[in-house]
Amino acid sequence: MQIPEGLFNELVCSLIGIFIGTLAAMAVERVRENAKKRQRALIVLRSLYQELNENFQTLKAVRPDYINTPWGKSFYVSTIAWETALSSGDLPDIIGFELTDKISSQYALLIRIRYYLDLQTQLWFAPANIPGYEEKRKGFNHNILENMNKTIDRHWTIAKQLEQEMKKK
Repeated sequence: MQIPEGLFNELVCSLIGIFIGTLAAMAVERVRENAKKRQRALIVLRSLYQELNENFQTLKAVRPDYINTPWGKSFYVSTIAWETALSSGDLPDIIGFELTDKISSQYALLIRIRYYLDLQTQLWFAPANIPGYEEKRKGFNHNILENMNKTIDRHWTIAKQLEQEMKKK
C-alpha cells in the first residue's frame, strides 16, 4: 500500500507540530512553576525575616533583666513562621539547603531559650525551699543568657542573608 506524498508530508508536519507544541507547553509550565516557587520563597523569606527580627528585638529588650537581676523576665519567643515553613517539607528546595541550615541553627537557639524560659517560669511558681532551688534558678538564667547572646550575635548575619535572598526573588 502506497501513501500519497501529500498525505505523508501532512502527517510529518502534524507530528512535528504536536512535538513542538508539547515542548512549548512544557516550557511554559516550567516557567510558571519557577515563578510560583519564587513567589512562595519570597513569602517564606519575608515571614522568617520578620519573625527573626521580632524575636531579636524581644531578646535585646529583656537581656538587661537577665544580666542585672537573678530572676530575669518572662517573654515570648515566636517560632510560628518557622514551623509553618517546615510543615510543607520542601523548605530546602524553596530557599536552598545552606540558608535553611543557617536559619535552622538560629531557631534551635530560640527553641532552647524558650525551653529554659519555660523551666524557669515553672521554678518561679515552685516553693523556694525545694532542694537546689537557687542553683536551678542560676542555671536556667545562665542558659537563657548564653543562648540569648549567641542568638543576638548571629542575628545580623542571617538577616543580611535573608535580605539578599529576598532581593534575588
